[in-house]
Amino acid sequence: EQFNSAIKHEQSMLEDTRNQIKLMVSSNNNEIDFKSKRLEEKNEEITQLTSSLNIVKKKLDEAQDESLQLKSNISASLDEATTRSIQKELVREVPPAKPKLLFVGTSNIQGIHVEKLTQAADIKKVIQYTLDDTSEFLSTFTDTPDMLVLHSLTNDLKTKQPTQCIDRLFHIISEASSKWPLLKCVISFTTPRRDSITNFTNAQIINALLKQKFSGVDNIFFADHTNMLVNGNPNDNLLCEDKIHLNDKGISILASNIKRAIHTGLHIPLPPARPRSRSRQRPNRGTRTRTWA
Repeated sequence: EQFNSAIKHEQSMLEDTRNQIKLMVSSNNNEIDFKSKRLEEKNEEITQLTSSLNIVKKKLDEAQDESLQLKSNISASLDEATTRSIQKELVREVPPAKPKLLFVGTSNIQGIHVEKLTQAADIKKVIQYTLDDTSEFLSTFTDTPDMLVLHSLTNDLKTKQPTQCIDRLFHIISEASSKWPLLKCVISFTTPRRDSITNFTNAQIINALLKQKFSGVDNIFFADHTNMLVNGNPNDNLLCEDKIHLNDKGISILASNIKRAIHTGLHIPLPPARPRSRSRQRPNRGTRTRTWA
């Protein structure tokens, strides 16, 4: 009986121990389930955070790419702006070359100072007294002018008929145009004279024939001097004592007329006229003012 009692006691303790173990196991299982659930939640949070991080990283990469592209564009724009600025500076520092102008004429152009005639071209002035002299000079001239200005008829009209003068001048211009295909030409009409009615009349006939022969011809321009006439007659105030050559005032008008034709041919506007000073408007008695253009 004592033995049975001891067995029961042992069995009771064993049962208690078993129940405690079950309770501990149950508690541990519950804790494991809780921990597992928490672990799953954390894993899900980590997955979401990883996904968000990837999105943020992608946006950051895109922002960096945009930043690099923007920097590249800014750099390119600055380079282009710098290049344009340098080019503008170079353009300012190196002005375009002026057209070359060859000015050939009789002694009436002797008094025209080319540096005062126009700043629109680099001018070489050559005195040739006749059309034959002009033709020979042009045949040996080695530079390439952009424009040829001819004031070459004054002397030939005394020895040649008007039609002969026109034919000779036409031949000269044709030869020059063949030699320099891009050449522009200004033909300066004959200027008024009073040495004889025949010479004056022939001069006017030549001017009329020039208009008839060359009007409408490409790259041919006229320097007309009808503003030197008064009621169709020569203005004596513009002539020297020999009644052939122009005095200072006449040369000034001649230069002004040629200057206007040059600018027309070069398609360059005439500069604004400078106001004349009182000293030039009212010269002292006995003094002569000399102005060209």
